[in-house]
Amino acid sequence: MKIIKFVLLNIVFLIFFACNRNEKKVEIEQIITEWKGKEIHFPNNYNCNFLGRDTIMQLCLDLFRSEYKVLLYVDSVGCSSCRLKLFQWKQLIAEADSLFPDKLSFLLFFQPKNKKEMEYLFKRDGFNYPVFIDEQNAIEQLNHFPQQPEYQCFLLDKDNKVLLIGNPVLNPKIWKLYKQTITGKKEAEPEILTTARADKTVHDYGTIRKGSTNKAVFTITNTGSRPLIISRVSASCGCTNVNWDRQPVEPGRTASVSAEMTPDETGHFSKTVEVYCNMAESPMKLTLTGTAE
Repeated sequence: MKIIKFVLLNIVFLIFFACNRNEKKVEIEQIITEWKGKEIHFPNNYNCNFLGRDTIMQLCLDLFRSEYKVLLYVDSVGCSSCRLKLFQWKQLIAEADSLFPDKLSFLLFFQPKNKKEMEYLFKRDGFNYPVFIDEQNAIEQLNHFPQQPEYQCFLLDKDNKVLLIGNPVLNPKIWKLYKQTITGKKEAEPEILTTARADKTVHDYGTIRKGSTNKAVFTITNTGSRPLIISRVSASCGCTNVNWDRQPVEPGRTASVSAEMTPDETGHFSKTVEVYCNMAESPMKLTLTGTAE
């Protein structure tokens, strides 16, 4: 009898999981259908901010004239640092500037629950790109964005019409679609994948001083039969600087990923470093942990 109950419970769970997955798929399709080709309307009442201070409005107005634009909307719900992901956006914008000079701009609209805290985060993370501080949440009132944060980011054309929807920082596949749309080129062949292994996935610093810089090095081995290409390494916060070997890694050879952690608060910390590369399980997730005093 117990076995029968166990089997029935598993069947119910699988049916529930399948239903939820199908509902999620339908929800995504509805969002894409609703928003593709839709024109985004921008408010007049916002502040243009640069490194935590007001800046020349002309600098921000020029962003609207690009052939392509990425619009990101972040409301005031939840942890500001977690929601903003400034360090990841900083890396992605730097990549975009090298790939699409004068062709792609970023319209970053933030509704802060604490403007002083947000300005501090801009300075702390050295986020040197103009942002739009929308304290009245006017852009949301004009457009009524989807409630899910992952669908509050759009690729727009020169007429501010939606080409694609999805957050490229949260999903590298979305960023690949953005790039393909901007270049007008699709990959002729599927991505060549390999396998890789890290010598460790967690680096424990132990007890370190607040404000001190502490280095960790991870060794990544290409365990597959094709070259390993590390395209991007992303840290979960601005207190962590990362560097990596940018040359292709031949099978059997190794590459180094280094991370410098400078804790700005006391107490226990656990930060994530994500290594994006051409393996099926990408990104490879590494952890920096310890206690700052």
